[in-house]
Parts: sequence; structure tokens; C-alpha cells
Amino acid sequence: MIKKYIVLSLSIIFLVSCGGNATNAPATMEPTQAEPTLSPTPEVTMTPEPLDFPEITFDGMKDPYGIAINSLGNFYVTDAGNGRVLVFDNAGNLISTWDKQGSGDGEFKSMGFGGLAIDSNDNVFVVDNGNFRIQKFDKDGNYITQWGSEGTEDNQFVRAIGIATDQEGNVYVTDDGNPFVQKFDNDGNFIMKFGSQGNGDGQFSHATGIAVDLSGNIFVSDYELKRVQKFDSAGNFITVWKMGDDIGVSGIPEAIAVDAQGNVYVSDYLLGRIQIFDNDGNFISAIGGKSISSNPFKRPTGIVFDSNGKMYVVNQSGNNISIVDLP
Repeated sequence: MIKKYIVLSLSIIFLVSCGGNATNAPATMEPTQAEPTLSPTPEVTMTPEPLDFPEITFDGMKDPYGIAINSLGNFYVTDAGNGRVLVFDNAGNLISTWDKQGSGDGEFKSMGFGGLAIDSNDNVFVVDNGNFRIQKFDKDGNYITQWGSEGTEDNQFVRAIGIATDQEGNVYVTDDGNPFVQKFDNDGNFIMKFGSQGNGDGQFSHATGIAVDLSGNIFVSDYELKRVQKFDSAGNFITVWKMGDDIGVSGIPEAIAVDAQGNVYVSDYLLGRIQIFDNDGNFISAIGGKSISSNPFKRPTGIVFDSNGKMYVVNQSGNNISIVDLP
């Protein structure tokens, strides 16, 4: 159900812009670091009133992670703490629960920090990281196929986390235990992979969030390196930018989503804020301040947009979903 609050229009929280040249907790546990000591930052202008957004809540939801929305406006959430997928209509009413436990077709095991994605035909791809696989369902939860096994080779996973689809229906998967992104066709056939271990251009330490824009560019967050990298559709490195330059605190980048204009939204899992960049990584604005207590989100792990200009943000710690009206 949707809890009613006063909805504030999204405004530019920070008026300090910065260029971007240069996102997630480990899959096994939440970060334990304390709120960081803040370094001096330029003076910023902030909204005087606290940000408060409507929330979708559901009794029993535990550690939700990923979120995706289909052509009907229904949205799907990985209720990871319960090893299931919840399906809501656009009014926030629960309409379906996929909760079979195990390792068989259509069953889930220890979903943890695992996302989901939806293609243009409303097929749903779910990261089932306890079973080291990706499962594909139709919009009603009917099992279609699966792929993956445990390991470090092609079509294998250690801790699969982020997942995204492109305009052609290809599926991209990040892995907290493998330093590369894998690309599959819509039926799960391996196409390619890119990346390697390290902190250089095109390398990953702990790749987590992933999104693909309408031009096929791929954006990947790195929890440990505190940055986002942009690649072309063939996996060639384009650019990289750091997080938190607007406040001097990098936090922990997690979810990534790209809107229809190509702007890139990145959640900060530690500080509970969302930063917005243009397609080349130049900072535009942020929702939230520089301290945990002043920010509206609680360990945000998933972002998705609907067709009406609303942004849905999964709060893992709050066990709910915030609804933000975008301008």
C-alpha cells in the first residue's frame, strides 16, 4: 500500500557543478563503515525543508534490492531477504508473489544483492545468485529458461548482482566476484565479456550497478573504487567519473538508472542520496545532502522510472520504495 505524505517537487539541491573525467556493498554483508569525516567543501545552497516522499510498503518485505517496471506500469521488486519477487500494480497494490524456494526451475535461493531487469517484451530476468544463475520469466511469472553456473569462466558467476537489458533485448550482468561484465542474448547465450581486475580505465574491483541507455552505452558502478564507468555497446571504455565530488565525500555508489534524456542517476548506498549526471559524467544535481541524517533514502539499492515522470527508489534499510516526482 502507499503511505501518504506531502510530495515535494524535485529541485536542484546543490548548485555547484563539476566535470566528470576520471557504485554497493559486498554481496555477503552490508558495509560497516561509520559515516565518513567530511572534508571542506564549497558553500552550497540546500532546500530548507526536509525531503519527504510517498512510500510503498508491504508487510514482511525484508532487504529489498532490485526494481524494474513493465509496459503496463506494473513493477517488480526482489524481496531478497525472503528470497522472492514481489509484483505491484502502479497504485502500489501487491498482485503477485514469486516465492518458490530451491534450485529447480523458477525457484530461488539466497538472492542477496541480486537485481532484476525487464525487456521490451515484458520478459523478466532475475538474478538468482545463490544458484549462480539468471532466470527468465514472462510477465506473469511463468518460467521460460535459465543460464549460468558457479565459476569464473564465460557464462559463470560467483556473486552476480546487477542486471540490465538493451533495446535489442540483450542482457548484461555484473558480478561482485568476477571483475568483468558479461553480455548474453535474450535466451541466455553468451555473447562477450569486458573488463579485468584493477583500478585502471575499463577495469573493475567490485562492479555492481549497471544500466544501458537508448544508444547502447553501458554504465557500470564500482562499489570499492567509488566511481562510474561508461562503455560503448561493444564494451570499449569511454570515460569514468568519481562519486561525491559535489560534497567531497564519495560514499558508496550502488544502483544506476538512465532516463529518456540520457541523464545518469546513481544512488549512494552509504549516505542515502542520489546524484544526477549528464551522459558524459558531468554533475547536474543531487537529491539529498552530505550527511546520512539529512537524506531521504535509506541504503538505496534500486532505481527505475515510469512513463509519468516518477522515479521509484528501493530503500533496502527502510524495507520500502520511495516515489519521487521528477520535474
